Parts: sequence; C-alpha cells; structure tokens
Amino acid sequence: MKQRSQIVSSVLFLCVFLAIFNEVLLSPFYPQFFRKVFGIEDIAYTGYYIFICRLTVVICSPLWGVLARRFEVKHLLYIGQLGTAIMTALMGTSTTANQFLIYTVLLLVCKSSYLLVYPLIIQLAGEAKRATVAGTYQAVFHGAIIAATIAGAWMVDLEAPLFLFYWIAAADILQLGFCLYCLRGVSTQRPDDGEPSKPSTSGNQTGFILAIGSAILTFQLANNLVRPYFTEYVIAAPFSLNLLSSSLLFLIPSVTAIVALPYIRYACIPKRLPSIYLVGLCLLAISLFVQGWTQQAFVLILARIVYGFCLAVTQATLELKLFSNSALNRLHFNYSLATSFANVGNLAAPLIASWLVSSYNLAAPLLVAAIVCVANFLLVRSTVFRKLSLSFQP
Repeated sequence: MKQRSQIVSSVLFLCVFLAIFNEVLLSPFYPQFFRKVFGIEDIAYTGYYIFICRLTVVICSPLWGVLARRFEVKHLLYIGQLGTAIMTALMGTSTTANQFLIYTVLLLVCKSSYLLVYPLIIQLAGEAKRATVAGTYQAVFHGAIIAATIAGAWMVDLEAPLFLFYWIAAADILQLGFCLYCLRGVSTQRPDDGEPSKPSTSGNQTGFILAIGSAILTFQLANNLVRPYFTEYVIAAPFSLNLLSSSLLFLIPSVTAIVALPYIRYACIPKRLPSIYLVGLCLLAISLFVQGWTQQAFVLILARIVYGFCLAVTQATLELKLFSNSALNRLHFNYSLATSFANVGNLAAPLIASWLVSSYNLAAPLLVAAIVCVANFLLVRSTVFRKLSLSFQP
C-alpha cells in the first residue's frame, strides 16, 4: 500500500515537472523565438503574448477549482491532460503568430487543470507529510526551471523549433497514460461537505483567502519583478558579465531552492510557520536590496544564494499555511483562488519592471522588490500570521 502511494505521488510530481518545464521552456527566449519562427521583430509582441497568457490563467484557475468541488479531481485532470496534448500538437502546426497565440490560449485553458495536481498530492499524502510534499514540490518546481532554461536555449537554435511541440505533446499523452494506470482505484473524490472546517487565524474562510491571497500576490509580485531584466543587469557595468555567466547567476536561486528541500521537510511544521516565514521574508528583502546595491560580483553571488534558499522556504511556508487552514472539501478551490492571486502578481510584475527600468535603471526592480517584501511582511504580520510565535523548537 505504501509502495503504491509512493508510485502515485511520483507520477503526480512528474505531471508537475512537465507542466513547469513546458511553461518555462521558451519564456526566457520569446523574442528570439518569435523573430526566428514568425519573423516578428517588434520586441513588444513578447510582452503582449505573455500578458494574454497570464490573463488566461488568472481567469481559468478558479473555474477548475469550482469544477473540483463538483467532479472527481482525477477525471478533471484526465480531460485537462488530453486537451493539453491536442493543443500542444496544434501549436506545432502554426503558420502565423496569431494562430500560435490562439492555440496557446486554448492550451492554457486546458493546462490550468494541472493546478489541481499539487493540492491532490497534499490530499493523498495526509496532513503528517505536508512539509515533505511542500519541500519536494519546491525541488521539482525549480529543477524543472533549470532543465527548461537549458532546453529552451537549445530549442531556439533548432532549424524548425515548432517541431519540438510534437514531442512535448507525446510526453503529455505519456503522462496521461501513467495517470490513468496509477490512479485507477484511487479515490480523488472530494470529502463530504459536512466535514468541519479548520479554524482560520484570519477569522472566516473568505477573510482568510483574501488575506493570504493578498500575501501571495505581493510575494509573487516582488519575486517576479527581478526576473525580466536580471541578465541585462549583470551584463551591464559594473559587472560586465557575458551571457553564459549571467545565465548561471540567473539560475543560482533555482539550484539553491533544491538544496533547501531537507530544511523544509524538517522545519516547516505548523507551529513554526509564522517565525520561519517572517524571518525568511526579512532575509529575502535584505538579499534583494544587496543584489541591487552591490557592485561586487562575489557579494552578488552570495546574495543570490541566500535569496534562492529563502525564496523556496517562504513560498513553501505560505503554501503550507494555505493548506493547513483549508478544509479538505475546499482544498482544490482555495488553491485555485490563491493561484489566481499569484497570477495577478505575475501579470503586473513585467509591466512594473519595464516601467522601473525605463524610468530609473536596471537595479530599480531589485530595490523595489525589496520594498514590496517589506510591505508583504507588514501585511502578513497583521493578518495571516497575526498570532506570531517566535519559537523555533520542535
């Protein structure tokens, strides 16, 4: 029974890995991709494309959460995986950028169902293993980012990059087959509505979701502000690094996040969450400020290491708080709502980062991100973690 549970968990984490991998695959290279495949020279088209994609996810995420309250989650996942495979294959047939965009939107409508996977793993694992699941999720998430960034650079250099979408579609079909096989006989039915809700530190469920949703929004805003122009920032003076070195610096937080897995498994128990999150957020703000202030490459590297570790820990802590304050019959719905808040932050981040860079300089997004982390600290301290405990003991 235990071995079967581990197999199911591994297959679901494979779904998470492939979903993140496919999402990140081209994201650092969209300008080059659109220029090579569709002949679009205007770099602004990339911003338009990303905006439409993220807006689609913001709209669709809660819809899958609503469906999860009415239908069994694994059946919704099967539908989403099949639709994802079909749309991914159609993307490979695109002859114009607009056609590619339409298929992408339809893909994201289906792929938003993958947001049900993480809370499903939490549901099947049980409350005692939530910290382990959260740590593993962070490792899988950032491992997928590393693999996708490397593969994306190779993909753009292909003579016919669109052909790779057929292979991605085949991988989607393969994971659908794995899920059909491994989830047979596994109940993913939502619990009865009569299950008592868990107490929330923010009062009722609606108030808690608004509070933690706002925290997630500002958290994602801060940490996505630094992404669009970071490589440009370290290529420019005073660092003057080459493209390879800047890419390695960009990936340091993802590598460090994987290293944080044992700490998350050990430390992120319910009574420690307030202290871990608030201390981690302080270190996150300091590391962001140092990255925007320093002119020494060695100091920048150290700040990136601290940033990556604290990013994984604080994000896992915030997710665990969401899960621990959600009744099982609202787990998928609450997570889908929280994801919508996160995507609003993701949506706003590149627009604000572009304005900061054009109005000030390449360091401005890092410094403003540090300020947003301070605002997040004040927000979370007075709402989500209002009853603060500074105990780090088991």
